[in-house]
Amino acid sequence: MGERNKTILYVEDDPSLQKLVRVALEALGRYTVRTAGDGREAMAIARDPAPHLLLLDLNLPDMNGIATLRALRQLPGLADVPVIFLTAVNDPAVDVELYALGAREVLRKPFRPRLLLESIAGVLGARST
Repeated sequence: MGERNKTILYVEDDPSLQKLVRVALEALGRYTVRTAGDGREAMAIARDPAPHLLLLDLNLPDMNGIATLRALRQLPGLADVPVIFLTAVNDPAVDVELYALGAREVLRKPFRPRLLLESIAGVLGARST
């Protein structure tokens, strides 16, 4: 399904969910996953190397997922990296804002790992690079 050379930056403040998703994506999807607990940590690790996909929680401490995405988009090489948001927020107005910011998918928590893998494979498969 995935390729070991595809790197995902996953930004999630819940350590248990962060670990669960990382393990599932690495084992089942065979992706390389780098994790960050908040937007500032994501900014510090996002460039070396640039990820192929951003997986962002919406509700993060300090900088929410939207602010984190806007900040990451300013970094060299990250302007066009696709993003999938994971959120427990079920608000159509928020979804509209996320898609307007370039989200490829908005997945609701709790989600099935298989659905996440399918979404990631679809987004990465749709990319030309």
